[in-house]
Amino acid sequence: MSGSIASYDQLVRQGEALKKENSHLRRELEDNSNHLSKLENETSDMKEVLKHLQGKLEQEARVMVSSGQTEVLDQLKALQMDITSLYNLKFAPEVPSGGRGPEESPAAPGPQRDGPGELGRATFRMLEELDRER
Repeated sequence: MSGSIASYDQLVRQGEALKKENSHLRRELEDNSNHLSKLENETSDMKEVLKHLQGKLEQEARVMVSSGQTEVLDQLKALQMDITSLYNLKFAPEVPSGGRGPEESPAAPGPQRDGPGELGRATFRMLEELDRER
């Protein structure tokens, strides 16, 4: 009879331990859910900022075309492509790429090209560095 009492006490202790672990996991899940919601809001805000910046770039491009400043327009186009590439790298949904990392992605700006996109690549590198520090 004492063996069954010991087994019962052991089961009660295991049940209590499982309840504690379950509570801990629920809190962690809630924290993660809150963090995910915050990140989704920040992403949405960044999308709005990017849309606003793209609108400004397009407006500037129209002004520059009308005034004959095509070389600056070419620089703006390259910058816009770099911004779009950066956005696609940072906010694209996670998709298995067959072992290819972001540095091998076709959307990543290549280090061999010189010219108007250099500012965008420098910005991209700085953002990557800040992300690593965080």
